[in-house]
Amino acid sequence: MADNVDPTVHKTPSRNSTLSADSEAGLKSTPLSVGSAVVSEHISTVGVEVSNVRPWIARDVQNSEKCEADTMLQELLARCTGSSQYLSVSEKSKLLDVVRDLPRWSVLLLIMQRMGYEQWGLDRVFEPEPGFSGKVMVEDAQIDLELDVKSKERVIHFGIRGRATTVFSVKSEALSGLQRDPRFPNKSSELVAKLYWPEETRQSEPDILKEVYKTAQTDPDVRGHIPELVWFHKFKETFTSKIRVALGLKDAERAEQGSRVLYIIVFRKLIPITTLSGEEFLAAWWQVVKCHCALWKEGVLHRDVSPSNLMVYRLRGQYIGVLNDYDLSSFNRDGPRGLERTGTVPFMAADLLTPDGVAGKVEHLYAHDAESLIWVLTWVCLRYKEG
Repeated sequence: MADNVDPTVHKTPSRNSTLSADSEAGLKSTPLSVGSAVVSEHISTVGVEVSNVRPWIARDVQNSEKCEADTMLQELLARCTGSSQYLSVSEKSKLLDVVRDLPRWSVLLLIMQRMGYEQWGLDRVFEPEPGFSGKVMVEDAQIDLELDVKSKERVIHFGIRGRATTVFSVKSEALSGLQRDPRFPNKSSELVAKLYWPEETRQSEPDILKEVYKTAQTDPDVRGHIPELVWFHKFKETFTSKIRVALGLKDAERAEQGSRVLYIIVFRKLIPITTLSGEEFLAAWWQVVKCHCALWKEGVLHRDVSPSNLMVYRLRGQYIGVLNDYDLSSFNRDGPRGLERTGTVPFMAADLLTPDGVAGKVEHLYAHDAESLIWVLTWVCLRYKEG
């Protein structure tokens, strides 16, 4: 802020001081100030030279203690989008400028600092705390979970956008006490938990697996070559479009199409196919190829073939191949839903990586997934010693 020798300019309050009622009343709105009845009347210095803005920031901080974060955020976003009822017609064209509107930007940071875990899109069940042991309780389902958050085997996918899939080894007294499903020959007593954020408009992985299990009852190429879902839970309150919906933004309905929601699914533990070599690997890979083909014929399209989705388990001294991970799958009768690209880029068919393919103008055919299976075979053979 530029220096101002005008004697009427307010002096800087001493550090950690509070404004008295008289001094607070003396803080009139700065010229051209936007003002606010909810956050504060003194949070803008657009086009004005003042020597210091600490009195106005101090008042905003004090007022924030009387206001819920959601209310503050609604008004601030309303101002940033020009829809606040307190703005004049000329003022509605002004957007937040973090350089010229430093006090208002400071208030935004204050709001974010005061937001709770739910307001950040996190679920209270998985609230991160110092020294978190990994033990959680899903209260509405009465399921205890102990996530092995320090395991070297955990799988984490980082990215600015996407499902943010994380896979942990997990223990659960409640789930371990369930009666074993005779349809699944995998005898492992170990479990894994998959936490991820799929798009709400897609068919859910549990729904896809219901159809897969029906096919497995009559098709030997599918039976025993699919993952065993032990338990799942959808945290409905975590959908990511709720902020836009709550604020009544114009694109809220469109935002719901790409909205994501937190799921946790517990599976019987499997082994990565990349741990095998030679004839054991080829035999397991071929079993996955036949399972994939049988499901496609029944209208279940996997659409995301990659090395991490090919697994095995041991049965009577042999390794059995498993086609895993159906959260990007779809039914042939419905077609794919949602906005997310289906496939893992290094293993996608070349046709799907063309400009038309990326734009969704190329129909996803069985040949494309079959090509992905060939890419997986090639990659494993070249990537791993004795692959």
